Amino acid sequence: MKIKNMQGNVIFTGIRDDLRGASLCEADLRRVDLSEADLTGATLSDADLRRATLIDADLREADLCGANLREADLRDADLREANLSYANLAGADLRYADLRDADLRAAKLAGADLREANIARARLTASVGRLDFGGWSVCVRETHTSIGCLVHENRKWLSWGPDAPEIAEMHRDAPAWWARYGSAVKAAITAVQG
Repeated sequence: MKIKNMQGNVIFTGIRDDLRGASLCEADLRRVDLSEADLTGATLSDADLRRATLIDADLREADLCGANLREADLRDADLREANLSYANLAGADLRYADLRDADLRAAKLAGADLREANIARARLTASVGRLDFGGWSVCVRETHTSIGCLVHENRKWLSWGPDAPEIAEMHRDAPAWWARYGSAVKAAITAVQG
């Protein structure tokens, strides 16, 4: 496997499955399939990974600072302690990804799917997290969270299930929306508060 940077120079030659510690700064990895690849400790800062497939990839402690992961498939990826600061994760599929202790400061998460992702102890920008799910924007702060135009204390959001009367009163679609995205919103609240 040969990987080139954005200028067309070969920066890596090796086996696709074992990229541990590889230096892939500014690599052009658009649409590449790196499912199940071992990228532990790899340097991918400013790499272009738009629409890349990284299902079940091991990206523990990887440096993805400034990487473009727009619409990348990161389902079940292990991103523990990864540096994703300033990364573009807009529209990325992060379902079931492990983002514990990841650095997500200044990362773009608009439209990212974080359902069932583990973001415990993840570092978010200035104790604020922004997500977009199913047509409603979510802004998580240390004490309050807004979903659409509604703002409530985090302790209330954390206590409400999809059948809560408070949720039903918000909008006719709110119970179904909360059933689908509530766990991701609660995980974001917990991460910001932590």
